[in-house]
Amino acid sequence: MKTTVLLPGTYDPATRGHFAVIETAAALFDEVRAVIFINPDKTCLFPVSDRLDFLRLATANFPNVTVGFSEGLVADYVRDNGIDLIVKGVRDGHDFLYEREMADWNGARGAKTLLLPTSPDLSAVSSTALRDRLQAGQPIDGLAAPGTTDAILAAYRRLSLDKRD
Repeated sequence: MKTTVLLPGTYDPATRGHFAVIETAAALFDEVRAVIFINPDKTCLFPVSDRLDFLRLATANFPNVTVGFSEGLVADYVRDNGIDLIVKGVRDGHDFLYEREMADWNGARGAKTLLLPTSPDLSAVSSTALRDRLQAGQPIDGLAAPGTTDAILAAYRRLSLDKRD
């Protein structure tokens, strides 16, 4: 039986933590979809087009991973696209509580979730930390998903120039 999983997120931008979850899911499941969703509680730095590019770069070596974008609800995407399982990474207790709440909400709508603990060396890796380093002019090595650093830096420079105009 073919298993299709969804890795939803804002991916603003894709990090080593995101990559680790994608890599694990790609090894465990037949088809993996890393899909950018809009979270109304978050203000994103990068436009969706850049975030899609970052995800494509990060997942280029995984033939069973596709990337996409949806403006709808995760549970609706699961139902409408034949997804078997939502997969989310969990760094710490705070993540666990939040992701458990989301899993319960999606579960009540028929969408099951698998929570994957991340390795301890990724506990401080987040899109927020990466964006903070960018904005402080610090290196993002060790935070960005493999293969994405140059694209993230170029996109950030472009955004910074656009704000000055």
